[in-house]
Amino acid sequence: MENHLEPGLSLSKDTESELTTPPDEMTLDGLEAILTHTIKYDRDNKLITFLCMLSAYTDSSQLNVSFNAPSSSGKTYMTTEIAKLFPEEDKIERSGASPTSFFYSEGKVDKKRGVKIVSLERKILIFYEQPNPELQKRLRPVLSHDDRELKFSNTNKDKKGANRAEQTIIRGFPATVFCSAGLQLDEQEATRAILLSPETTEAKLREGVHLQFMRNANGVQFESDIETLPDRIALKNRIVAIRDQNVDDIIIAEPDKIETRFYETFTKLKPRHMRDSGHLMKLIKAVALLNVWHRRQPDGTIVASEADIDQAFQLWSTVIESQDLNVPPMVMGFYKDFILPAFLQKQEDSEYRSDIRSGYIGLSSSELSAYYMRRERAMLNEEHLRKQLLPQLVNSGMIALEQPVYGDKRSRHIFPKWGLEEKSSKPDPNNVGEGGGVLDIPDEVWKQFFA
Repeated sequence: MENHLEPGLSLSKDTESELTTPPDEMTLDGLEAILTHTIKYDRDNKLITFLCMLSAYTDSSQLNVSFNAPSSSGKTYMTTEIAKLFPEEDKIERSGASPTSFFYSEGKVDKKRGVKIVSLERKILIFYEQPNPELQKRLRPVLSHDDRELKFSNTNKDKKGANRAEQTIIRGFPATVFCSAGLQLDEQEATRAILLSPETTEAKLREGVHLQFMRNANGVQFESDIETLPDRIALKNRIVAIRDQNVDDIIIAEPDKIETRFYETFTKLKPRHMRDSGHLMKLIKAVALLNVWHRRQPDGTIVASEADIDQAFQLWSTVIESQDLNVPPMVMGFYKDFILPAFLQKQEDSEYRSDIRSGYIGLSSSELSAYYMRRERAMLNEEHLRKQLLPQLVNSGMIALEQPVYGDKRSRHIFPKWGLEEKSSKPDPNNVGEGGGVLDIPDEVWKQFFA
């Protein structure tokens, strides 16, 4: 592991450090090099997650991230490892919470107003397991920053067992990270967050396994070695120093140019792009926050640089495809790796070509399962396909599920609606699935997922 101590960050004997002079500028590549000590590969996912947590230290430019991927894919591990870099007092971490317990367990009573106040100002709110859907609904106005103080009414029992209403005020806006093994998203939540799925490439899995061997061989020594790395200590101190700058807002000059670049990423505007544009602007501000000392102007304002904007756009380009379609990247990957090539392969069969091109028939679930079996030598989990994957793809408009005109009408066929024009008449299955923001998912991961 390489160690890099930034100028301006001096170490004391107890491994704590204090900021003596503004540290040098840090690029996202430099940040990624430090995060790689414990998180291998997943460059864009870990950078976006880190910037999401860092955005907590603004007044109202906090980001929300939603990880959606199968169990053991690394979403919780990545979130946990990044969260370790941030001060404990700034984090609210939950493995789960009911709609009411979240409000009851936090906050202080304001006797003058007769309410309990839960302050989420400049906090990092992390759910390591998918929270109760009702709680997610209640948090929607918080995630979309509807108002700095949001009032909620809850019913509780007093000492005598009688029901009484309690008023809770949620104050401020947190940076929020959700981790969920479910792939089906409610559009209300999906549009309020940047959707991510961890990479599961062969190279990453191999590095991850190696890291686990090292960690489990001597956990105490491993953690000690990691926590005493000078560049990791420097990053922790940088985070605290950024927090202590008490940044309110970051100015982005010439927003019209950013708007033009934003439009270039879409062929047609959708209502969700109202929120996506906000995600992009907050991402730019988070990148600028990383170098707040070098962005402060003589008048005290903080202005994002061209480099901040370019780096944010680079990150944005990796997620925009699945973001635009409102599906987790892993769902997009399954569509590109299996559904689309299976459909196009059937279309090339002279027995079906005319009927497919006429829209009379599509791809049956049994045909998709057979294609999956040929490629993966494993069974496709039909229930997961029916309950998780296909509903997401239907809701996004990427497929239609309809009865065929000819053949067995007891089951619906899959009719792909997205990406057909981009593929040649004879697709190479090994190339299907390439594209910005879509994961290259290896065979063994899909086997585990659908076994």
